[in-house]
Amino acid sequence: MTTAVELFVTAFLASIFGSMVGLGGGFILVPALRLFFGLAPAQAAGTALVLVVANSGSGATTYLLQRRVHVRVGLTLAAAGWPGSIAGALLARRISAPLFDGLLAVLLVAVAVDMLLRRAKHVAGREDPQGEVHALRGMPWGIAMLLGFTVGLVSSLFGIGGGVVLVPTLLYFSDLPAHAIRATSHFGIVLTSPVGLVAHAFQHDIIVRDIIPLVIGGLCGGPIGARLSLRLKSRQLLVFVALALAIGAVSLVLRHV
Repeated sequence: MTTAVELFVTAFLASIFGSMVGLGGGFILVPALRLFFGLAPAQAAGTALVLVVANSGSGATTYLLQRRVHVRVGLTLAAAGWPGSIAGALLARRISAPLFDGLLAVLLVAVAVDMLLRRAKHVAGREDPQGEVHALRGMPWGIAMLLGFTVGLVSSLFGIGGGVVLVPTLLYFSDLPAHAIRATSHFGIVLTSPVGLVAHAFQHDIIVRDIIPLVIGGLCGGPIGARLSLRLKSRQLLVFVALALAIGAVSLVLRHV
């Protein structure tokens, strides 16, 4: 019972924060599953995707109702992300624990540093969309396809939903405002992550007893995070993202000290 409660609380908090910044919550949950619950890399990735699907599903629904999702970009990302999701699940089974933690920590730190040093400049002057989000160009389809495959691969390999790749790339290569980027990120993740979840399930990577507390925590936290995000400015959200990524990276490194 204690473990179920701890999983619920962890998933609830991770989903609130993940929904606020468009990263799905997995970047918080995976280090927790590795550090505090002792799961192997493939098990942590597969089990965390349960939260990612629940969190992104509830958050994406809220964002769609708010009309902040660029649907065309999200659909393009998903189409290319499905094969990447399968490849990531297969790779997670074949990677060692130290390499898994090290690669994930490097990824989180790189994105956090990039956000703090340069990305704030890219959101200047585009805090809010002018008119409908769908009227914006979005991003070139070629970049969207490449990004979608990468998101699928990262999502299934690390169980983090792919938002750590999707959000910064959308900031650099699309004309979407920051709030629309967060919403479109959730939409793309909810269409891609279930494929990775199924692939992990076929490999028996998912801890079945953990599904219920993770799903309930994700469903409860996602809408709360989406609504709280409306109270924060774009630059504040970027700082929160960078801080969360740094915390996750430190947790992974400490596991092997």
